[in-house]
Amino acid sequence: MTSVRETLTSKDCPVLQPTFSRSTGGFTLVELIGVLAILAILGSMIAPNIIHTVRAANRDAESQRLSAIGIGIELYIRQTQTFPANLAALSPDYVSLPLGQLNTNANGFLRYVYMQPNVAGYSNGTGLATNQLADARFLLISHLGQNINPSITTDADFESWWSTDETATPDLKIHRGHFGHLFRLVSLSGSGAGGSYAISGTNTNAGPGALPLYLRYHLVGTTIGLDESNTYTFPPDIQFNMTGDAGYHFDPDCPAGSKWRIISSGCYVP
Repeated sequence: MTSVRETLTSKDCPVLQPTFSRSTGGFTLVELIGVLAILAILGSMIAPNIIHTVRAANRDAESQRLSAIGIGIELYIRQTQTFPANLAALSPDYVSLPLGQLNTNANGFLRYVYMQPNVAGYSNGTGLATNQLADARFLLISHLGQNINPSITTDADFESWWSTDETATPDLKIHRGHFGHLFRLVSLSGSGAGGSYAISGTNTNAGPGALPLYLRYHLVGTTIGLDESNTYTFPPDIQFNMTGDAGYHFDPDCPAGSKWRIISSGCYVP
């Protein structure tokens, strides 16, 4: 009998050769390099757009923040009847930001506030002259890329910054605020000797003569006292807080207790 070993030949049992196949779920090194190259190209295209979007969002946020600070400045002027000396004066009662976030923008650079120099020394006791009302303005200036430290000491400096075109410098943000609408006109006069008055604690006495015409603007809420004596004494005959324009005339020919009368009206008869 022929043995099984003799019957089988090399043809019947070929030598097994190792084979390699690529898994359908993986990447070859070449494919991986290709994917990374594509991602790099996409990244180079998308990254500038993302950076631009982030910067634009920061600029918009800074403009909104300056507007909010501007509202705080108006509130400060209304309630204190003075102008803020700096941004720190607004925190925390008028702008609800910590002092550090109020003084500096999101990029850590300083913000600046300026009242127009022509009205910067305003005192509510003396008010604004009629030709100063248009100058009741302020500037808030911020730069997201540097501390610019503007030099504004004259009305010409102020006007230059007021008219600055920020489109050429996108990181520069300027908020322009008007607050002339917070003022009302006060007109006081006398047609004969006598009379006195006080505006926000500042007294004016006729003395032996007549009161000169007084025509100036004061903040809403200003306290005005009118007295019939030649030297102002407290409490006065009339006292009120301004809510609108106020016009009074002192007429010594009117009966006592009604010598101060509303302009264009006759003597008040109780």
